[in-house]
Amino acid sequence: MLADQAAGFTTSELKVVETLLASYPSAALTSISNLAGQAGVSDPTVYRLVVKLGFDGYPSFQRALLAEVDEAMNSPLSRLGARCDTALGEDFQKGSLTSLAMSVERVAQHASQEDFNTAVELLGNARSAVFCTGGRSSLFLASRLASHLTHIRPKVRLVEPALERANEVLVDIGPNDALVVFDYRRYQKSVIDFAAAAHRQGARIILFTDEWKSPVASFATATLSSFVQTGSPFDTKVPALAQCETLIAALIARFPEEAKRRLEAIEAVRRSATPEGASIDF
Repeated sequence: MLADQAAGFTTSELKVVETLLASYPSAALTSISNLAGQAGVSDPTVYRLVVKLGFDGYPSFQRALLAEVDEAMNSPLSRLGARCDTALGEDFQKGSLTSLAMSVERVAQHASQEDFNTAVELLGNARSAVFCTGGRSSLFLASRLASHLTHIRPKVRLVEPALERANEVLVDIGPNDALVVFDYRRYQKSVIDFAAAAHRQGARIILFTDEWKSPVASFATATLSSFVQTGSPFDTKVPALAQCETLIAALIARFPEEAKRRLEAIEAVRRSATPEGASIDF
């Protein structure tokens, strides 16, 4: 961005650009006065530069820079490079499984009981609809949760926010409906936008996210966080899956008769539609 627009900068502004490029990204992570001092210009010069770049001020410029750095540092490719020299050890399988188990244990120790109970209450309200959605790496969790929920309560729907048809789903989301959102770091804009739109229509948001928390957390009714870092360059979703399983178990324990009646009804329908001798799979 800086190099592309260099022709439109003044001599003083170019000094700031040179300072930023020479010490990227640390030069911009200080105060505006410090950056101006490094470049040998005034504070207003730095301010005029960031405005020319399309920002409404120095803080928004810094936030954009931090997001860019975070995007680069937290990509699977960059983390793969960082771990390329890591020894596998004598028993890599045991070490990896132990690491995953520790991640689940950390969730158990730090999880919010209040948010979990709120999620159970929202999902247990059979009068309201439940919508489940997620991003590129987490939609499978939304699909699995939706599948389990359909066996114990009515009016459950899986949503793929990356598709244009997601806007059509918004027509069906009303006040007090629940939207379960899975969004993890490198947070997906389409997921965030869909959740925000549903929230504006009165939906209650249940968010599954990592310890740094998706922007959706700012308006979520309940947030269930998990720890995602392990020895793999890919963030683990094992703790999130464990959270989903726990949530389903809690719902069945909280509404056992309702769950039993629905499962019996589903099994009866399946048996009537299944040829004799064929197996029935949930």
